[in-house]
Amino acid sequence: MKIKGILFTILSAVIFGFTPALASITYGLGNNSLSMTFYRNLFAIPFLFLILKYKKIPLKANKKELKDIFVLSLIGVAITTALLYSSYSYIGIGAATTLHFLYPMFVALACKFIFNEKLGKGKVISLILAFIGVALFMDTKSSGNIVGALMALISGVTYAFYILWLDKKGLVKMNPYKLSFYIVTFASLEMLVGNILGGYIEVNLPLKAYILMILCSVLASIVGIVSFQIGVSIIGSTSAAIFSLFEPITSVISGIIIFNEALNLPKLLGCLIIFIAITYLAVESGAKEKHITQ
Repeated sequence: MKIKGILFTILSAVIFGFTPALASITYGLGNNSLSMTFYRNLFAIPFLFLILKYKKIPLKANKKELKDIFVLSLIGVAITTALLYSSYSYIGIGAATTLHFLYPMFVALACKFIFNEKLGKGKVISLILAFIGVALFMDTKSSGNIVGALMALISGVTYAFYILWLDKKGLVKMNPYKLSFYIVTFASLEMLVGNILGGYIEVNLPLKAYILMILCSVLASIVGIVSFQIGVSIIGSTSAAIFSLFEPITSVISGIIIFNEALNLPKLLGCLIIFIAITYLAVESGAKEKHITQ
């Protein structure tokens, strides 16, 4: 059963690691990061609505669920994405990625010191290895801007909040398509307000930009979010955070394939160490599950 959760989490990480490359193409067509975040959530609404109708899943949700989802979408989706995408304007993507991907540490620390959960030796070793691997992605030449660094770091904190809130508030028990529908609906409304107030919304974009935004929306806001929710419901928040580290590896591969970016030795070592950390945790999880079922 845990293998299923691991695979869904990895799938979401691969999608989240790939879609920023598609999003960045739209920036060259006149779009911007905050406008992209709005459209990514907006375009997912009709697709999810049709899925819910096809599967005959009721849309009804109680006040507590709606309140929890609103907070989740505001802090975990809208603010996280806005901070991370905006940090790219101040510091290099490598530095921003490094700071953002400290979120597994934040999740693990919160689970231990706030929720009094035991991490276990396997998770601790995986976290240490993952930290070393992510650190190798740091672009030291462009990490000096304090504003950008703080944006990227706080985006890691808010994403850790997303993972924990999803798990601890029991939202993972809700139908994933239904939950995703409410998340993207709230997030699109929140980003619309922010975009209008800040003057970031872009409408006069070429057809290619809209096609790419719809593709990003379907991949990230539907397949990615649903897969991650399923993963968290099966393997828990800490393990899901660690397996999500496939995202920076995918980002590196996407950069090489789409933008012909060079793969230097530190990034190669970082990818290798992260892969070792994730593999170690997967093997340990599989061994534990086999022991329990025997």
